Amino acid sequence: MKKSLIALAVAGAMTAPMIAQADATLYGSFRIGLQKVDNGDTGVDDQSSRVGIKGDVDLGLDGTKGIFHWEAQANNAQGVDQSRALSTRLQYIGAQGDWGKALIGKQYHPHYLLISGPTNIFNPGDGGYGERFNLGNSALGKTGHFMKRTESTIAYYSPKMNGFQVIGGVVMATDNDDNNNSVDETADAINIAGTYSANGVTVSASYGTIETANTPGAEMQTDVWGLAGKYQLDALELMAKYEDKETETGSTENSDERVWELAARYTMGATSVYGRYADYEDKVGNTDLEQWGLGVQQKLGKGRVFAEYIDNDSDDTNEDRAVLGYRVDF
Repeated sequence: MKKSLIALAVAGAMTAPMIAQADATLYGSFRIGLQKVDNGDTGVDDQSSRVGIKGDVDLGLDGTKGIFHWEAQANNAQGVDQSRALSTRLQYIGAQGDWGKALIGKQYHPHYLLISGPTNIFNPGDGGYGERFNLGNSALGKTGHFMKRTESTIAYYSPKMNGFQVIGGVVMATDNDDNNNSVDETADAINIAGTYSANGVTVSASYGTIETANTPGAEMQTDVWGLAGKYQLDALELMAKYEDKETETGSTENSDERVWELAARYTMGATSVYGRYADYEDKVGNTDLEQWGLGVQQKLGKGRVFAEYIDNDSDDTNEDRAVLGYRVDF
């Protein structure tokens, strides 16, 4: 034990000068809530806590700097394998300048940033917070998650030109990462999106395609596209999105899903009230679901307390939930 502590101290002393040379920020968001689930127990549960470090370094290039970002979940939820309590959420490096930004590693894709993310206004808990409506979280294998966060990703962000920006992402997974035993020398997923902002209005569009199998005659391909909009008028924010996803294996249609959401938030000083309505349909699976949620939040400096309720109109159990939470950001 003493040797481990000495080794840790030596490592800290050696890395301190390197950290000092970088403009780095340590940050985190710890979120704990007293949560009640329908047909379930009431208990204290994690509400998507995370911790990370990000910053930039001097590359010695005029107008260009290196950037880095690492973030891990800090989940103490009941039933969560504590060996994964600090599993990585983000891990990428890149460069940024007047020419735009280029990133490589595990990162958010433009579809999630521009389409799925804006209506995600709740402090999420472990399940039940609209996860079935987030098409990017569908269980399609590792490369299928590219609509949110994925390893082996290369992305480029153009500079903003009169409020317009283009973002593109490509997943280049190895054979062991795309859930099949075949040789795949092509991109596993491609996502291209654009966004425009002016006078309090933001509109975005995205298209992506995913290859999740490469067995001859049984290739699985998923196409996703979406539209999103946001309007801010002083203290009022209005948000909307539409997503469409189709999956085929060979010539067989596996799913034909679509979801649309409306969300609103009104902020009065340190107090916010917000709500969301979502409608989900899978034409192949004959599934039609609705969801609505309401919340109120009070900021306390860099902390906040919140009360939220999510109702899912489905045959599933343990879906509806209420939470009274406390969150501290740094």
